[in-house]
Amino acid sequence: MLVYFNVDNFRSISETIELNLKAAPRLRRLKSHVRTPIGGNKNLRVLKGSVLYGANASGKSNIIKAIAYAKRLISGDIELDYCDRTRSSYFLLSPLEKKDRSFTFEFTVGDCYFAYFLKTDNKIVLEEELALIQPNSEHQVFYRRFDGDSYSYSSDLITKKHTDLSDIDIKNAQTEFNFLSKYTPKNKPFLSEVSEKVFENLKDSEVENNPLRYFFIRLTQAFYFFKFSLVTIFPETKYSGSLPELRSGRAKYLNLISKFDTGISSLIEVNVPLSDFSSSDLERIEKKIKKPGQLYPFNFNDIEHLAEIDSVNNSLKITKLASIHKNSSKSVQFDIIDESDGTRRLLDLIPALENNSENESDRGYSQTFIIDEFDRSLHPIISYRFLESFLEKDNNDQIIATTHEAELLNNELLRRDEVWFTQKETDGSTKLYSLNDYTTRHDKDIHKAYLDGAFGGIPNIVRKFK
Repeated sequence: MLVYFNVDNFRSISETIELNLKAAPRLRRLKSHVRTPIGGNKNLRVLKGSVLYGANASGKSNIIKAIAYAKRLISGDIELDYCDRTRSSYFLLSPLEKKDRSFTFEFTVGDCYFAYFLKTDNKIVLEEELALIQPNSEHQVFYRRFDGDSYSYSSDLITKKHTDLSDIDIKNAQTEFNFLSKYTPKNKPFLSEVSEKVFENLKDSEVENNPLRYFFIRLTQAFYFFKFSLVTIFPETKYSGSLPELRSGRAKYLNLISKFDTGISSLIEVNVPLSDFSSSDLERIEKKIKKPGQLYPFNFNDIEHLAEIDSVNNSLKITKLASIHKNSSKSVQFDIIDESDGTRRLLDLIPALENNSENESDRGYSQTFIIDEFDRSLHPIISYRFLESFLEKDNNDQIIATTHEAELLNNELLRRDEVWFTQKETDGSTKLYSLNDYTTRHDKDIHKAYLDGAFGGIPNIVRKFK
């Protein structure tokens, strides 16, 4: 679970803003929204959800983009200079033209609580640290800092004080750690570079017998959070995972699409002629399939497809997701592209918002869904019921979403510490603050108060039209 996030100097964010997902100690309402993700640490109480409000251009989407950018960089999906837009993603209105930015995450993985800090400019990683936080202590998994000419590295997990390694193992661990440090590129996080090497080159047995085993275990746990547990969903995001889950029988949430008055009675998988694709498309798709039996989900013309090597004739096979509509006299198959924008948005969000508790056990880890424009194309009642259903789930899955839907501001749905507002300052920068910062009555109609401007986070035009 994501416990805390801060960022500075990213797009409209100038000074550091903080999103704290720890439950406020004095709030007693909606206790089911509060989780204790680490069994041995009852003092760590984390919220299942947070909703961010703000006027257009106030910067709430930039908070989501900051998380998404850091996730992609830490996961190894991009490098610092992957596009022109990112090279100028610092706060451009600053008179100082500061060009370094930083990100801090606190999160849990299994029974471990980590803090990760990353500071970069447009070309290199300037500083990086991963720490393991325990109730009465904190261990530095690694620390990396650029000193102007070279990097300095350190780690508590290759010293006698913090491990049960023998003197020989410590010496070997330090040698291997120095080797990994030396060959980490300047423009890549150490966390992603080393974790990728471990996943690609070492078997479980080799990790177990490696003098850096404690270090590798903690490092890859943290990397796993960014690579798999942290999921970002934007308005243009197309979910590519329904078909493998539909085929496996695990996708119980797909049945819910018929319960939201969409007209769909079921979702099915249908074959697609290879002639629908160009030769270059087919060549690109085949390169993504490393071996027989591997599935490659992808989107083509805004429709989810699935590619694989057919085991019968050893040739490429492509299928796609389709919907079935029924009435009293007939049943008709539709392409997903023919469905309404609202129905297609539901298909993108249902895997997040209706992630059944038993699926967490299947996955072996919880997931944090970061969603920009959560309510886009959705009826207010559907938005409300989806969020309500997610927050009531007895698991450690988590949702953080931006929205304009004021109907969600309801004391029966959200706790005060789950509601945040963004405001554009006079210098053009974004400020983030919590509803819990306001000393209003616990039973106050927060929906009306918000629209009346009591908490900010709304367009100034509202007041002018009154």
